[in-house]
Amino acid sequence: PAPTPPSRPSARGLGFGMADEDPTEKFSLELETKQLGELQESRDELLSRVSHLKRDLQDWRFKLDTQVKSYRSELGDLRKTLNNEVTSLRDEFADLRNTLKQQLEATAEMAAEEAEEE
Repeated sequence: PAPTPPSRPSARGLGFGMADEDPTEKFSLELETKQLGELQESRDELLSRVSHLKRDLQDWRFKLDTQVKSYRSELGDLRKTLNNEVTSLRDEFADLRNTLKQQLEATAEMAAEEAEEE
């Protein structure tokens, strides 16, 4: 046999102000109302905490982005300075190489002249 569907509660069973309410139903309704209130309060606290955590995360991301931009800028400046120093050193070495080459050529000429004189 098929189970019978549950009967719908009457207005009396829902506690709609009937004069002859069952005390057990009234207590049960008050208990459920209290539990719902506590759950709502807990939900509100959790939503508030999540909201604060989201705000903290956004602040942290903003600070991190700012630091990254600052470091990138600083690294760019350091790279430019380093490239300028390297270019300057290359120029100085090229000048030094030319000077040494000229000195060697002059020394070789002087040695050749002395050898011819002997």
